Amino acid sequence: MTAETPDIQTDQELIRSYLGGNAQAFDLLYERYRQPLYGYLQNLLRGEKANADDIFQRTWLKAIDNLHRYENREKFSAWLMRIAYNQTIDLFRAGKRRAESEFDEKFEAILPAAESFAPDSNIQNRELADAIQEAVQTLSPEIRAVFLMRCENISFKEIAVIQKCSINTCLARMQYALKKLRTQLSGWIS
Repeated sequence: MTAETPDIQTDQELIRSYLGGNAQAFDLLYERYRQPLYGYLQNLLRGEKANADDIFQRTWLKAIDNLHRYENREKFSAWLMRIAYNQTIDLFRAGKRRAESEFDEKFEAILPAAESFAPDSNIQNRELADAIQEAVQTLSPEIRAVFLMRCENISFKEIAVIQKCSINTCLARMQYALKKLRTQLSGWIS
């Protein structure tokens, strides 16, 4: 007698099941993307936990309201992050936060903060992490967003949809980011 293991359902299957009335299907989808989405928002809005929490909730509510519109042409994670990105932009436009120039100052790299390194890590790793974070902070919001989303393994095609620009623009933004980071971190590169 062999124990049957349930097949892992695809995002599309879970969405169809949820839209068909199975609330547990959404719970599985939520659990699958809860941490990646929240991590993305924490890095996007570093130091602004209340705003990250608010946008996290708004993103899921908007996703639920629009789940019937999701088409399997892009990864669900990219679709969800586009909603989060747009919710963040809407927050700025609504004047609920400081001016957009401060958005640029608060936008952080996806790399771990220096204080998140284990206590036994050497000082050079912390200094490198600080240097990388400082270098990433100098990028414009659009370029940083491309960099952050690529760090989340979102494809350039999906980033182009999220940022409402061409793939070539996304590629150019990433190339610019890498070139600028390479220049700023030249002292760390052997």
